[in-house]
Amino acid sequence: MTHPRRTTHAIIATLTLTLAGALAGTAAARVTAGPAAVANGNHTGTVLVHASTVEPTLDQLNALRAVLAPFERVDAAVSAGFERFGHCMSGPQGAQGIHFTHGERIGDTTLDPLRPEVLMYEPRPDGSLRLIGAEYLVFQQDWHDAGNGAPPILLGREFSLNTTLLDEPFYALHVWVWQHNPLGIFANWNPLVSCEHEARGGG
Repeated sequence: MTHPRRTTHAIIATLTLTLAGALAGTAAARVTAGPAAVANGNHTGTVLVHASTVEPTLDQLNALRAVLAPFERVDAAVSAGFERFGHCMSGPQGAQGIHFTHGERIGDTTLDPLRPEVLMYEPRPDGSLRLIGAEYLVFQQDWHDAGNGAPPILLGREFSLNTTLLDEPFYALHVWVWQHNPLGIFANWNPLVSCEHEARGGG
């Protein structure tokens, strides 16, 4: 798949509210996180990194939902700088929907819980797209070149490392704040999401 940062212009052609108290701790933890146990990931080549985690608070999730609310309309997301990237993604464990990436956010190493790099949409039977969640993303080399020794942590959860989906390894964290996920709010795939209707206009 084409690299979403090195070819930002190609993607564009084809594709604060700050949680000062509660999130300050997770911002510090993402740089100083200790050793983690690493297990093999899913079929995309993702390596799931299991660290000591703290569940996000309801206030944190509600703040993120408030920030994402305007993007229920995909045209609002496009106006805000998000561009479609590829087709609807699905696998044996479910789907992730269609990704809309923000080129400027992906191009830096800043991770802000209220400024996700990617929005995810599910194609609906009427051809529309329904917001289902968000994804935080930073490229591995960029992250460590910025002086970070450990994988990033946000909302109390350590990011997964994907080495196969793009032409450069990247850290990612999915957050299902707009669609319930029985596998967990941070799972990579959602069995309740489908790509079935992509050809009806959402794809």
